[in-house]
Amino acid sequence: MSSVSIVDARYADVVYVARNMRELDAEEIWPVTHARTPENLALGTVAGDGWKYVARFGEAPVATWGASRTRPKVVSVWMFATDRWPKVALSVTRHINRVVMPALIEDGCVRAECWTHANHHVAHKWLEILGAVREATVEDYGQNRVPYHCYSWTKTRLENEDVCWTLGTGRAEAPAFTGSAAATRTAADARRPGSQRRGNGSASPSSGDEGPEFDHPVGRHG
Repeated sequence: MSSVSIVDARYADVVYVARNMRELDAEEIWPVTHARTPENLALGTVAGDGWKYVARFGEAPVATWGASRTRPKVVSVWMFATDRWPKVALSVTRHINRVVMPALIEDGCVRAECWTHANHHVAHKWLEILGAVREATVEDYGQNRVPYHCYSWTKTRLENEDVCWTLGTGRAEAPAFTGSAAATRTAADARRPGSQRRGNGSASPSSGDEGPEFDHPVGRHG
C-alpha cells in the first residue's frame, strides 16, 4: 500500500503537479497569476520566499502548498493539487496544523491570507475549519472578472478573541470528516494541549491514511 510523504518543494515535483493540475485549481489560479505556463508557475513556487512543501502518494507528487512572504510579517497561503488530492488531504491538513501555522506564529507573522474563487464552497469550509475568517468579497478579481473571497488569520484575532490560528483542525484531522460541515469550537478546544506546538519546518513522513474528501485545496497561488 502506498504511503504519503511530505517533503520540501522541489521544481520536478511542483512542475508535475502544475502540469496535472485539476480543473478547479486551474480555473482559480491561471486568471490571477502572471505565470502563463506550468513551468513558470513551478519556478515561481520554488523560488519564492517563505515555506513550501509537496505531498507525494508513493512516488507521485500530488499537492504543493505553503505560505509566501508578501509584505513584512504578512504571508499569502496557497495550494494546488492533482485529482489524487483525496489521497493526501488528511496528511496535508495535519501538516498545516502541526508545522505550517506554528512556524508562522514563531516567525512573528501578524497576518496570513488567501484569496479563493467564490464558487469553491468546500475550500471555504476547509479554510474556516483551519481557523480562517472571511474578511471580504471583491468583484472583478482578475481577468475573468469573477468574485473572490479573502480569508485570513490575524494576530489581533489571536490576541483579542483568545483563539488559535489552527482553530478547528482537530476536527479537520478526523478520518471521518468529509468537509460537509464545520462544528463550532470553543476557545478551550482551540487551546487544547499541543495546539501551539512549534514546528521546525523540516520535511517528514506522514501517515498513509487517505484524507477527507475535500474537493478543492486552500486558496490560490499568488
